[in-house]
Amino acid sequence: MQEQHYALKTILESVFKEKNHKIKKRLIHNNAIFGGLSSNWIKLAFIILPFAMYAAVFNPTAFKALGIAQAIVFYIILLVIAMQIVVGVTYFNNKKVVKTAMQEWEKYFPNIDFKMILSSGVTPYVDFKKHYESALHENLDEETMKKRLADAFKEMEEENSILVEAMKRDKEKREGK
Repeated sequence: MQEQHYALKTILESVFKEKNHKIKKRLIHNNAIFGGLSSNWIKLAFIILPFAMYAAVFNPTAFKALGIAQAIVFYIILLVIAMQIVVGVTYFNNKKVVKTAMQEWEKYFPNIDFKMILSSGVTPYVDFKKHYESALHENLDEETMKKRLADAFKEMEEENSILVEAMKRDKEKREGK
């Protein structure tokens, strides 16, 4: 089987949404880019399942057999189960997208942890979105985009040198144990 190679912009599109050269992190990652489940299908399931459960429980045949109280309880229980399924599918979808994207990201930036780009917490790459948006605004090609982001990573690491050093010491400490 031939190994797939994805463009840098494709990798970032799986976890970020772009609109008018502004990016926003996706709540449900798009695995369709990597040949998996599209985030639109998960959103559709999230919307349709309550109505499908309602139709299953409150149709004349089931409602007559259950009665009003049991039908309401049954509907609530089925709805909880359906939402747990949607949350589970979303979790595993996002996990698979991040795993695939990380493998591809390593080909472009082997020393930069992809999870730090996605993190909402404090990382040395907290300004990544700003740099990526400026690169998108200029409509750069693949190689120029890679060079621009590599320079941006160096700049962000210099700005947050204390944090980078602390992370390196922590990593060495963990590996030493």
